[in-house]
Amino acid sequence: MPVSTPRFCPDCASALEQSVPPGDHRARPVCPACGFVYYVNPKILVACIATWEDRALWIKRGTPPQQGYWAMPTGFLESGESPEQAAARELFEETGARIDPKDLNLFLVGSLPEISEVYLVYYGKLDCPDCHVTAEAAEIAFFNETDAPWSEYAYPQVAEALHCFFKDHHSGRYGMYVGRYVNGVNTLSRIDQR
Repeated sequence: MPVSTPRFCPDCASALEQSVPPGDHRARPVCPACGFVYYVNPKILVACIATWEDRALWIKRGTPPQQGYWAMPTGFLESGESPEQAAARELFEETGARIDPKDLNLFLVGSLPEISEVYLVYYGKLDCPDCHVTAEAAEIAFFNETDAPWSEYAYPQVAEALHCFFKDHHSGRYGMYVGRYVNGVNTLSRIDQR
């Protein structure tokens, strides 16, 4: 899914043209009438791995994309919120479960340059396992690594990272990871251990 390029200037409504702005190094949508430069930047998504004892909360997606497949609560960062707040909000919106954003820890920074997205994955313990289905989560379950429905996971390109999470969760020693998915190849590197 390529990133769409805007066609009109948000300041004066003139048609934008591709050109290299002064001092820049690449062509961007530029307004020839007022000089406005439209920077098309990556979207930031957050995911929340919410745990209860040795299990992680998974949702069966109730909406596209990948409707009917399992995933972690995930969504886009909104303006004015921290990534931790966004991860806690997405968890609550999709499942009714609550984690204080201050109790979330960064687990993975992932990059999907082909669709211009950056993923921040957080983890944290639930105070209680209370949750409920929503329009976005047709089913909710807590799985450990052994009983998780891996063949029905919505985004198999991140399954390796989830296996690493379960391993870390079992040991109680969490790492921090960097992932990149380019041309169908996933690379995952551990960069820290806490």
